[in-house]
Amino acid sequence: MRAIQSSILIILSAGLFWTSCVASKANIPQDIDDFVVKAQVNSANYTKEDWEKSVAEYEKLIEDYQKNQSSYSAEDKQRVANAMGRYHALLLENALEQSADSLKGILQEFADYTKMLPAFMDGFRDVFESDTLKLENIFSDIFASDPVKEILGNIGSLFGGIGGDVTDTSEIETVVDTLPEAQPLDSLLDK
Repeated sequence: MRAIQSSILIILSAGLFWTSCVASKANIPQDIDDFVVKAQVNSANYTKEDWEKSVAEYEKLIEDYQKNQSSYSAEDKQRVANAMGRYHALLLENALEQSADSLKGILQEFADYTKMLPAFMDGFRDVFESDTLKLENIFSDIFASDPVKEILGNIGSLFGGIGGDVTDTSEIETVVDTLPEAQPLDSLLDK
């Protein structure tokens, strides 16, 4: 008699287990829909960590659904597809909001820099206006240097000997003299 009771208990336990598995499998489309509704209601207050937790839970639900997808009715599949669309729209909306916040930050930094640009340009202009002669001398020294003479000689030889071997600095001075006279930066910026 005890063996019969044990057998009946095992059969009932197995039946309950199987029923709970079937019931759980049958509820997955509803679980996904409920999950998405909950996300729609609460997502406005989600932190980054909340989103990570939500995505992990969503992926688990979808994985469970896909394991038994062929056993669901067309109606259940439609419910899941609709819920998936709504959830992905929430993800996109969240990504756009985060991107917009980042873009606003970048634009604010740019706006802050542009406020400093006039002062920067004034400082730049001050140096060029006061040191025009110094800059001319720097460029003259550069053009009169041996490496530049060599470069100009090589370029000249490429074009049929024009310039030849530049050993006479008068040619360099002629090139420097043909450069337009230095002008204040304001006149260059206005063009």
